[in-house]
Formats: sequence, structure tokens, C-alpha cells
Amino acid sequence: MTIEKWIEIIVFIIAGISTAIPLIIKLTKYIKIAVREKNWANMLRLVIKLMEEAEDLFESGADKKIWVLKELESLSDTIDYDIDIDAVSAMIDALCAMSKIVNAPGR
Repeated sequence: MTIEKWIEIIVFIIAGISTAIPLIIKLTKYIKIAVREKNWANMLRLVIKLMEEAEDLFESGADKKIWVLKELESLSDTIDYDIDIDAVSAMIDALCAMSKIVNAPGR
């Protein structure tokens, strides 16, 4: 093989690699999103379970919420999920508001 052929092969390889790298980065990003979405359902189930447990342990709604958030933080490693505490807190408030509507007298 001549030197020109080797240079041509090297140029093709470099062009292929420079095209593949952004694609690999995008693929990695979408895989991480898919894993997070899969774990979201597990986290939601866990939050609901903890809310049920808190009902028997505390009288105050604020104490229940604080306990659920602390328990969730301590269990976050088991569900392999980065927890946004503010989002979970808002979700707990929304779940409580929904339960008051669904369980309202006269329904």
C-alpha cells in the first residue's frame, strides 16, 4: 500500500469517529432518561407506601410529610434515583389534595 492509501484510510477513520462520537453522546443521554423514567414509577410507589405508613405514625400533616421525605432520602440508593426533594414535596401535596377531593363526604 502506498502512503496516499494509508492517509486516505486514516482520514476515513477520523471522519467516521468524528461522526460517531456525537451519536454516542446522544444515545447515552437518552439511555439515562429512559432509566430515570423507569425508576420514577418505583419512586412513586415508594412515596405512596411511605405516606400510608406515616398516617399511622403521626397526627400532623407536616410531620407526616417531613418523615416521608426523610425516609425517601435514606432509601434513594435502593431505587437508584436522584431525588428532587422539591418535586417530591409538591407531589405529596398534590396527592393529599387529590385524596381530599376523592374522599370528600357525599361522593
